[in-house]
Amino acid sequence: MRTIRLLAPAVCLVLAATACTGTDAPEPGAAAPDSPAATAAASSAAGSAPDGGSAQVSAKEVCAYLDSQLPTLKGIGSETGVMANLTVNLYSWYEKQGPVPTGRQIDDQTRQGCPATRTEVLKLAGMESFERL
Repeated sequence: MRTIRLLAPAVCLVLAATACTGTDAPEPGAAAPDSPAATAAASSAAGSAPDGGSAQVSAKEVCAYLDSQLPTLKGIGSETGVMANLTVNLYSWYEKQGPVPTGRQIDDQTRQGCPATRTEVLKLAGMESFERL
């Protein structure tokens, strides 16, 4: 139990650190942001984005994911462990889908799409809102 309490903040710290590594600093030799080359590159990159690459994940998809995670979360046995698992796995899942929403956006989607699942997941994690993640 003590290991989980020490591990959860460490996992959160690692996630926070890795989220900050993708800086917007231009690479050496990259075109200036206002140059025609940069504008053309941005236009072609936007046109070649995969389907759903910038679209927000639907409430149905979030609810299906959370439903699939319930057995794992129930088996963890501690609120801290559930919160750590949820933090890492939910963030990773969202990152694969596209932009990662805020906790408030997740709350809104799950309140509308799957209130029972939302309540159960939050109860297992000892939270009242996804904003704590």
